[in-house]
Amino acid sequence: MQNIFKKVIQAKDKYNSSIVFDSRLIKENDIFIGLRSNNRDGNSFALDAIKKGAIFAIVDNNKLAHENIIYTKSVQSFIKKFTKFLLGVYKGKIIAISGSVGKTTTKENIFHILNNNQFKTYRSFKNFNNFLGLQFSIMNMDINSKFSIFELGINAPKEMDNLIKILQPH
Repeated sequence: MQNIFKKVIQAKDKYNSSIVFDSRLIKENDIFIGLRSNNRDGNSFALDAIKKGAIFAIVDNNKLAHENIIYTKSVQSFIKKFTKFLLGVYKGKIIAISGSVGKTTTKENIFHILNNNQFKTYRSFKNFNNFLGLQFSIMNMDINSKFSIFELGINAPKEMDNLIKILQPH
């Protein structure tokens, strides 16, 4: 799996690629992850994502054949291990923002203060603040940034414990 991690990081660095799980949002040189949910199988959108310009697609359906499709036994396992890998190599400081209201505004304000003071800073996308959103924000973070700011939101007991365990903010 380390080889896939390196391939993803190289593509992100070379093409400024984003990791995307919604094929409708694919832009040229993005990386698509075929995520399964209760309602949809993201694997079925992999070829469409490549046609739209994705560099490659990561799927767990080994029946898909294309030179730009990377097969992994479990996309969920890939995501979990890749986020852990990225956080392990990240040398900057991780800031977590949580609360009942104002998370996104606070995150954006801190980002602009740090960025305007010449600190290379990453911030999580929109208000992607649940378990899956956090994982995708981590996979898209700039590992060369000095600070990374993540928004964490919960709607169930013990959920914050899981988010903190993944992110391990400073």
